[in-house]
Amino acid sequence: MNFILERVTQPEIEPVTLAEAKRHIRQFINVTTEDPDVTELIKVAREWVEDYTGRSMIDQRWRLTVQQVPAVTGDAVGGYTTPGYYSGSVAWSAADGLLLRRSPVLEIISINTVGVDGAETLVDPATYQLRDRESRWPRVVPLSGAVWTASTFRIVFRAGFADRVSSPVTGAEVVPAVLKHAVKLIIANFDQNREPVNVGNIVNELPLGIKWLLASQKCDLGMA
Repeated sequence: MNFILERVTQPEIEPVTLAEAKRHIRQFINVTTEDPDVTELIKVAREWVEDYTGRSMIDQRWRLTVQQVPAVTGDAVGGYTTPGYYSGSVAWSAADGLLLRRSPVLEIISINTVGVDGAETLVDPATYQLRDRESRWPRVVPLSGAVWTASTFRIVFRAGFADRVSSPVTGAEVVPAVLKHAVKLIIANFDQNREPVNVGNIVNELPLGIKWLLASQKCDLGMA
């Protein structure tokens, strides 16, 4: 199945504050001439970490369009019928649900089927369920008696460790420290090296240590 994953909204806060970033790169807090540049680096670094790991740090909205989903009928017990595959190039079975490809998931906003004419039809929320929402592989499964006809599915959902909508609202304090530290390391790397790092005749975009640091958080989705 082919899919398109699009970020619909950016998070309202960043996992690393401007003050934290400046402290990490040893800039004086009262020197503000480079604040716009550092602020931009925070966003760039956060998006790189999120894209590399498949994780969302702060509450943000995503739209996943999955094409050529075969017809599926939900079972009576587990909500799925056959063992599934979470990673690599192996085809994901619609009977195991639709892999959302961004985690953790806070809420499913809507699921629609998309006709050949582009018209969208809302799927009844009572016919599906979000599973493994806090894992690295959250998915939506059809429930008992639900019938998913062969179609293109469009799912809008919220993802992030920090929930900015529910009560109580949470912030960057709930984001795993390893993700925030990786953001800081990337900011420092981009601040010190305004161009790709040239080691001998090899140009390295980022130190390999950052990818090693993120290994425990990376979702192997065959896309990052």
